[in-house]
Amino acid sequence: MRLLVVCLLGVLRAQPLYDFASSSLVELTDETFDAHMVADGSALWVVEFYADWCGHCKQFAKGFEKAASNMQGLVKFGAVNADTAKATMQTMGVQGFPTVKIFLPEVARNPYTGKKYKHALEYKGPRTARGVVEFASGAIPSRVIQVVPDGVEAFASNGSLPKVLLFTTKPETTTLLKALALAFSGRLLIGETRADASSAAAADFGVVKYPSLYVLKPDGTRLMYDGELKPQALRLFLDQHADTDTTSGSADAAAPDQFLKRITASTFGTEVEPSKQPWAIFFTEDGTKPDGAEAFAESVFGQVSVAVGDAELAAKFDVGQAPAIVVLPFGTGAKTPKQASKFAAGEEATAAAKKAALESLPDNLVDRLDHQSVDPWIGGALSSSTAKAMCLLFSDKPEVPPLFRSLSMEFEGMLGFAMMPSSMMERFNVKKTPAVLVMFADLPAGGEQKEMQLQGMQFVPSMHGKFSFGNLANFVMQFLEQRRAALGGSFETGDDSGSAKPRQPKEEAPKQQPKDVGPIPELSAANFEQECTKRGGLCAIALLDGSADNANKEGHLQMLTKLRQKKAGGPLAFAWVDATCHTAFAAHFELSEMDLPTMVVLSPSKLRWARAIGAFDAETLGTFGGGVATGRVGTNPMQALPPLDEGVDCATINRGIEAVEDDSLGDEIMAEILEEERREREAREAELAAASAAAGAASREAAGEPEGELSEIAKMEKELEECAAHDLLCMARREKQLKKIEKKRALEEKLKEIARKKKKKNKKKKSSA
Repeated sequence: MRLLVVCLLGVLRAQPLYDFASSSLVELTDETFDAHMVADGSALWVVEFYADWCGHCKQFAKGFEKAASNMQGLVKFGAVNADTAKATMQTMGVQGFPTVKIFLPEVARNPYTGKKYKHALEYKGPRTARGVVEFASGAIPSRVIQVVPDGVEAFASNGSLPKVLLFTTKPETTTLLKALALAFSGRLLIGETRADASSAAAADFGVVKYPSLYVLKPDGTRLMYDGELKPQALRLFLDQHADTDTTSGSADAAAPDQFLKRITASTFGTEVEPSKQPWAIFFTEDGTKPDGAEAFAESVFGQVSVAVGDAELAAKFDVGQAPAIVVLPFGTGAKTPKQASKFAAGEEATAAAKKAALESLPDNLVDRLDHQSVDPWIGGALSSSTAKAMCLLFSDKPEVPPLFRSLSMEFEGMLGFAMMPSSMMERFNVKKTPAVLVMFADLPAGGEQKEMQLQGMQFVPSMHGKFSFGNLANFVMQFLEQRRAALGGSFETGDDSGSAKPRQPKEEAPKQQPKDVGPIPELSAANFEQECTKRGGLCAIALLDGSADNANKEGHLQMLTKLRQKKAGGPLAFAWVDATCHTAFAAHFELSEMDLPTMVVLSPSKLRWARAIGAFDAETLGTFGGGVATGRVGTNPMQALPPLDEGVDCATINRGIEAVEDDSLGDEIMAEILEEERREREAREAELAAASAAAGAASREAAGEPEGELSEIAKMEKELEECAAHDLLCMARREKQLKKIEKKRALEEKLKEIARKKKKKNKKKKSSA
């Protein structure tokens, strides 16, 4: 009977956890994850990464489906099966189950791969429907325009899109309205006003009850909605009156080609000639994109710029017969017809063009090492690079691969780069070539290198993706983020580009030190006008957690003060604000405590703003601010300047993310969830206790183990060595231990199978006798 229980449990583990045909969940696979979820900028997504055999996933499944069902029409819920979507699990870095991530609606592009991605928040709350609903509701960004009572007419005349205006008495924007504003972004402008019944706006619209929702058509007519304030009903109604151009709100509407650029004879001088990167320019008879050009551009993204040229540019480079490819080599002075190489159409010619472009990349930033030169080089690389680290390639190729050359140029000065033969792999615990390692060491006092212990990480294709520039650059950047934290939050760079150049120092006249501008000012209601609006340019405002519990606060302020000093005299006025104290200021930019630290750049005169994406360090923030100032980084409109509350004492104020407003819809969801959770929890605890006891007893009986005594495998597992993330030698020892355990487990399974067969044979003999 006990063996039967074990077998039944095994069968149950093999059953699919979700029936997607009848569920509110969307099944996401390797093929649909990017197309369905990443490309969707119209909704917040909540995605669970699970496995059918995972016990915790089974316990969480009903709660997750309940949350999806109750938030249908507000938030989209998806699920990824770890056993069938291995590539997605690897890309998202999921290592345990269940893992729930909240994907914000904004779609961005990876600067190294060019592919779309979304910023994700990892959910670490209770594994209940209530916990997920509360977290997801609070994470929905608000694109609802706040309309003051005397600003209704201005709102109605703002642009050509149809408008939706909600008259409400609620002090906070509801989850439902935020979700609708997100879903119809680019098709409708949705606003809300708290104009009371005695206001001129309410009288003009004939408002007799609250809430009341109106559609304002471009021709000036108004239409009142008289249905239920429920997600599905409102979506159907608003869809009938929204703008039909569904691409106007897309982040990519103006860039249909993901990796290709368009170059004309007039833009060649500003886009191509000043560029160092190699270029491959495709030409066709009619100037359209040729077949294979997009795939070509994707394969060399980050290493070679790829474009489609017009007829006038083809004449400049004397392109005889199209289709053809013109390759311009690396270097700012190499973009002339004299240096150009021309290739005809066809697979072989395209491959030759790609090779010519990549091989023009310089390899002078990569040192070739042998057994005699490696130790002195390591000492120099670790002391001179800003990250105090190095990146090593193990390969027997006669030349440095273009991929590694590109990597060395991307992170020049931050790391030392070297290439080593396979004969040196054993010293660094490398098993096969090609292999890429990033390593560091805390240098002993006095510069002594003999006893230093190297630590680091190896690029593993099964974990980090195939060998490509984008994947390797992401891997190195993640390592550098860890080094930044270890070295105090930022790197000291040697020049304005953010990279020191210790290998080829230039003899320059000493630069005059700029006047000390003092520490970065903290914004308040009293000084906002002086520090920002009256400056006449752009305000670069860092949003920090200013609480006393934030250990990183002083490090961030020091970094920002140095950045302000470095950029003094430029178009940016730097300041910071305590965003956990002035929560309305952060909310104005659709930011919460979970987004900190971050920076926004705003134009007080034009009422436009942009938010920094990426690492919170001087290099990234300086590049971002310069991009906004020069127009390379796009900005968003805002209705008014962000508010700063007067008379707020940030030293005593209560901090933390405020509870999500419980509107009528939320009350219904929560009441139903709480009651169902109580019933399910009681039943589940009783069922699991009984099943666990039966399964444990049956397992011990089948293995022939006395109770209370560890098996040999259990003892081996208990002795497994725990390794730090960068300890390569420890990880190698642990791998050997795991192999021994697997070998022992396989042997015991085989012995058990022999014992079962023998027992069955003896039983058969007894029955026949």
